[in-house]
Amino acid sequence: MTKFNKMYIISWFGENEHVPKRIQIHNQQLTWAFDNDLVPHVLAQNYEDSYYSKNVEYTKHNGKVLKALEARNILLKEFYNSDDDYALFADNDCYFYTGEKYGANDIFVKTMRTIPLENLRNIDMIIAIDPSTSPFSKDLEKNKKKDETHWRFVPGYIASGLFILKNLKKHHNKELYFDTSFIKEDGSIIACEDQEFPIQMIYENMGVFVCKNIIRKEEAASTSTWNNNVEQRRAKTKEGHDFISKKFKLPIQSESPNGSWMKKFKQINHKIRPCKIRLDDGDNLIFRSLFIEE
Repeated sequence: MTKFNKMYIISWFGENEHVPKRIQIHNQQLTWAFDNDLVPHVLAQNYEDSYYSKNVEYTKHNGKVLKALEARNILLKEFYNSDDDYALFADNDCYFYTGEKYGANDIFVKTMRTIPLENLRNIDMIIAIDPSTSPFSKDLEKNKKKDETHWRFVPGYIASGLFILKNLKKHHNKELYFDTSFIKEDGSIIACEDQEFPIQMIYENMGVFVCKNIIRKEEAASTSTWNNNVEQRRAKTKEGHDFISKKFKLPIQSESPNGSWMKKFKQINHKIRPCKIRLDDGDNLIFRSLFIEE
């Protein structure tokens, strides 16, 4: 039995007119966790008394607001010190879609608990499909029968909003954290820290994958100026990519062919290959196929 019991959530509702909507979305997230028999553990920043919910574990933080990566690191420490094998990490507006059209979403947690750990030996981080960038309906329909016995994984390294993590301390005797050097001296954030953390894992010879069978749901309470300004978004992303390139001696993305990073990852880490994982106690089927990096 694979121990997969908790959903670790970073939460700060802000201080503007969008707070009620953010609370509503977060409560929907908590309901999803309860429906899937997960215990929510929330890093709650500057919560008022009315924000707390029953049957939720809380780590409380009051005062200066922590950056998202700092808050995640506190929860990572909590997870590493547990006996669980896997946990779900999420922002307070991310969880899974529900319904038959969304692949294994409705059975993911339950099924993960019954997959033999040996079958998951190379699966250290699981990233759900982002439906805003990756169409999924035709793929799920095409593979519907095979997906009843196997789940499909392809290499990835962008873990925005939600990811499932193996307990690296328990299984690898290592503790990895988000790099706080992404926080500048003026308190602003260098973008793409959600890529740097999975890349750390890849460089530690761990397996980071997108699971083709699960679909992420993200509900924004307000429109982001950063997300809507194309030029500003490009500049922020380039800054983050350049920071990562320097740290890991990777090609400069803006000056290199598409897929250059993934090509490098495959060269240094033999686990970074597409694979199928059996859902029962049979042997894994590892397959190699043409994989086009994005």
